[in-house]
Amino acid sequence: MEGVAEMSNRPAVILEDVEAALQQTGKVMDITPEDLLTIVDLTLDQAEKRQSTFEGKQWIGEIMTVPVITCTPDTTIEEAARILLEKNIHCLPVVDRENKLVGIVTESDLIFQFSAVPVGGTLRQLLGRKKAPRTGHTIGEIMVRKVTTVYPNDPIQKAIRLIIKYGYGRIPVVDGDNRLAGIVARKDILYFLR
Repeated sequence: MEGVAEMSNRPAVILEDVEAALQQTGKVMDITPEDLLTIVDLTLDQAEKRQSTFEGKQWIGEIMTVPVITCTPDTTIEEAARILLEKNIHCLPVVDRENKLVGIVTESDLIFQFSAVPVGGTLRQLLGRKKAPRTGHTIGEIMVRKVTTVYPNDPIQKAIRLIIKYGYGRIPVVDGDNRLAGIVARKDILYFLR
């Protein structure tokens, strides 16, 4: 049918595609049916460009890093710091004996172990800290227990949205039983943007 946008084999449209399409028009529009079709066509073009950026890859499982270097709740803080330095990584997913994700520890979590709350500091200094240090000798005592995760069959765009919204550098990838399957980092996404 003439004037109807073909959408059957096109990728799903996200808000960023619509915004990019509107920027392409370069004008403010009173929406007519023809204008709407123009916007839809431009939006679908943007979605196709975004999807082709990943060389046909669209699922997190296709770009995630495996295997993942991990630690357990019993790992000492010193050992975790050594692993981060030796492997040149920024976080360690924490897993139990069944490889189920139970937490995560980052460089910042470890650094906070060695930074005392300033005695006599101003209220602004105390409130300005991103988080209060948790003290302990093992990773299980200081790890973040509530971890944002994604699944291998989630779209890459889900990881991008989480990274942009929350500023994550990396997100653990788990299976349906919460077993660690991989990790997706900013570099994994940037690799497909070159």
